[in-house]
Amino acid sequence: MRLGWMLLLSNALLAALVWWSGHIALALVLAALWAGGQIWFWDRAARRQGERLRQLDEVVLGDPAWVLHPELARALEDLADRIQQRIHRLESENNRLEVILESITEAILVVDRAGRVVLANKALANLFGLNPPLEGLLTAEVVRYAAIQDALAGCLAEGRSREMEVELTGAPERHLDLQVAPVSEGNECIGAVAVLYDITRLRQLERMRRDFVANVSHELCTPLTAIKGYAEILSDGALDDRATARRFTGIIENHADRLTHLLGDLLDLSRLESDQLEAEMAPCTLKPLVDTSVGSVSQAAAQKQIAIHCHIPPSAKVICDPKLIEQALINLLDNAIKYTPAGGKVRIGTRLVEGTDRLTIYVKDTGIGIPSEDLGRIFERFYRVDKGRSRALGGTGLGLAIVRHIAEVHGEQVTVQSKLGAGTTFSFELQSRVG
Repeated sequence: MRLGWMLLLSNALLAALVWWSGHIALALVLAALWAGGQIWFWDRAARRQGERLRQLDEVVLGDPAWVLHPELARALEDLADRIQQRIHRLESENNRLEVILESITEAILVVDRAGRVVLANKALANLFGLNPPLEGLLTAEVVRYAAIQDALAGCLAEGRSREMEVELTGAPERHLDLQVAPVSEGNECIGAVAVLYDITRLRQLERMRRDFVANVSHELCTPLTAIKGYAEILSDGALDDRATARRFTGIIENHADRLTHLLGDLLDLSRLESDQLEAEMAPCTLKPLVDTSVGSVSQAAAQKQIAIHCHIPPSAKVICDPKLIEQALINLLDNAIKYTPAGGKVRIGTRLVEGTDRLTIYVKDTGIGIPSEDLGRIFERFYRVDKGRSRALGGTGLGLAIVRHIAEVHGEQVTVQSKLGAGTTFSFELQSRVG
């Protein structure tokens, strides 16, 4: 068994190549298994060659009879030099492969037939919060999850590859794609190689996509059902009653406007989330942007007798994309007006961030406020504190999500402070420009 574990791991690679074809992590898995096998093999080879060299030195230097054969002695010395050079090359290759293995982000675990760890990289230690070295430990001492232990034990017992998804309990939530392949010698399984790929982010995105589709379907279904229902009533004869027809067509028009706003917000959000969007940053005087934003919501404010107070210095200048910032301010002002009772106040202003050249822009209202348990989720798409009230006010559930993305495009964060019954303040920072 001259090549030992190296050939066995190479055979395991060929089996894994067929089994794992089409998987997203195939290239990384194969590279990880190959590097792990190489390190294992060359480390054993280097130790074996070192032992042979030590024995050869004892023979050559310990037996006086060799002095009588100078040519043979020189030949043995040359052989010893070549062996020593080979050992150095093996050690260098071993070090290089160890660096490669440690740089792989997937967690790799190699165990022998007894279930003891032969090789584990840094990613595996980090995944389970362990301190290396892990070699020599039992699988149960390294991986304290029954599903992973059972997969390794089953692979060792049956000599067959396995693949499964594992959800790690606790916080934060984590999902792993586990792939296990046997290491065989003849017809006997003498070890197993496991690769764990972190798919947590992928599962989160899938859940967000499902929630998004469900929410969009629901938001579209409500106005479309209302439009269809009232249109059928009108076609059945309600058109003859002018007062009823006028009321129903008004309802249809309101729902059509709601659909228009929803589709517009969806398009804006899609554009903001696309990687192709680049903010057109430029020095801007802030007050004209604020005045335009206030003008866009002034009619809604007048209907509820809500006063909007502006505290924007005429000289205030910021570096931003003016169209995006105007859109963010309109959304914040519109949100403040919707959730502020009649006769309330909305204030928009700025303040310098002490010790910096940055400017904070805030929108403060005297509205109903937001419960503390909802503050962490209000920037999610379609999240509403009071779903019935929000729909009645014409909200799409996307306004704050759009504001968050606009701030992120500028490299900033939106913060919120709120107290039930006392109002809410939204704010974000921008780079200011003097002069």
